[in-house]
Amino acid sequence: MKERQSAMSSSTNELFRYAELFAFKTIGAYRIGKLLNPKAVLKGAKAAGKVNDNNASAVRILLGETPLYRNIGDLAIAVAEKQYLDNLHAGVVKEYTENNRWFALAYWRRLIKPDTTIVLQGGGNMGERYFGLDLKRAGVIKAFPHNRIVVMPQTSDYNGKLGAALLTYMRNIYIKHGDVHLFARERRSYELMKRQFKGVDVRLATDIVMTYRPEFDNHPTRSGALIILRQDGERLQANDLCGHIKAELNTMFDTADIRSSDTIYHCDVSYEERETVVLNKMREFASAEVVVTDRLHGMIFAAITGTPCVAFDNANHKISASYNAWLKNVPYIALSSPETLGADIRRVLQVEHRQYDFKAMLEHCSDIKKLLKCE
Repeated sequence: MKERQSAMSSSTNELFRYAELFAFKTIGAYRIGKLLNPKAVLKGAKAAGKVNDNNASAVRILLGETPLYRNIGDLAIAVAEKQYLDNLHAGVVKEYTENNRWFALAYWRRLIKPDTTIVLQGGGNMGERYFGLDLKRAGVIKAFPHNRIVVMPQTSDYNGKLGAALLTYMRNIYIKHGDVHLFARERRSYELMKRQFKGVDVRLATDIVMTYRPEFDNHPTRSGALIILRQDGERLQANDLCGHIKAELNTMFDTADIRSSDTIYHCDVSYEERETVVLNKMREFASAEVVVTDRLHGMIFAAITGTPCVAFDNANHKISASYNAWLKNVPYIALSSPETLGADIRRVLQVEHRQYDFKAMLEHCSDIKKLLKCE
C-alpha cells in the first residue's frame, strides 16, 4: 500500500533487499538502526539520562510500533490495543509510535525493567509485501533482549524466495530471543505460523479491533448504502466490481443514497487526533443501512457498529479467514461473491436484531491477557 512505508529504504529492487537482509544478519538489526539514526538515538539516550524518578521503571507494558499514517484500519488497531491494555488494569501502560522508533528504543531500553512486557502492533505486515516492517520488528526485539515480547494478532504472508529468506531470518530472531509470543488473527495464519515459526510460541486471537467499543455521543441515523473497496495490490476482485455493486444497490436504494468511501485518511495524523479519525470513520459506518467492502477492517467496523455488511475476499484471504474464524455466526455479516451479491445484500438487510458480542471477542483474546501476567 502506498500509505505505508514498505522497507527500510524506498527501493523495491529484490537484489537490494537480499543485500539488506544479509546486512541485518551480519551487523544486527538494532545496531543498524542506531547507525542509520544516530541523532534520534543520542537524543533518546540523553533524555533517559535526565529521568530522576521511578515513574519510568514502573511501566508494566510498553506498546510499540503503532502508526500515525493514513490507513485507518491500522490506526484502529492501535486505538483498540490501547483500550484493551488500559482495561486490563495491569499497571502503567506507555506507548511509542513507529515514526519515533529510534528515540523511543534508546530511551526506554535504559529505563524499563525486565518485568516490563513489550507489546508490538498487530495487523497484516508479516511477510515480504511489507519487507521493512519485519526488519524493524527485528530491531525492536534486539533492543529488548531481556523483556517478554508479545506481537499482537497478525496475518502471515510469506511468499517466494525472498519471503522464505525473510521468514528464516525472523524465525531465528524470535528463537534466539527466547521469550517472543506471536498471535495470529485467524486460523489460516495460525496454522501457517505454527509451521513457519517452529520453536516459537504461536497462539490464536481475534484482530484486536474486534474487541473495540466505539463510543458515540449520539448514535447516527442510518441511511443508504456505503461502498468501501481497495485500490491496491491486495485487491482480489475484478476492476469492474464497483459498477456491479452499484447496479445491484440501485435496485434497492436511490442513486443519491449510494456513496463510496475508503479506510484511507487524506493525510498522516497526529497522536492526539488518531482516535477521533477512527471514531469518525466508525460513525460513517454506523450511519449506513448496509456496507459492501473488500477491506478487512471495513467488515470489522461494520460488525462492531451493528451495520449489515457484505464482504468480498482479498488477495491474501485475510477477510475470508477472519470471517470464518470469528464472524460467520454474526447474521448481519455475509461473505459474498459477485454472483451472490444481490441475494446477500437482501439477506443481511432483513436481520432485525444486530447485537455484537463484545464479551465473546474479549474471551477469544484471553491468551494475550495471560501472557501479560494479568491472571
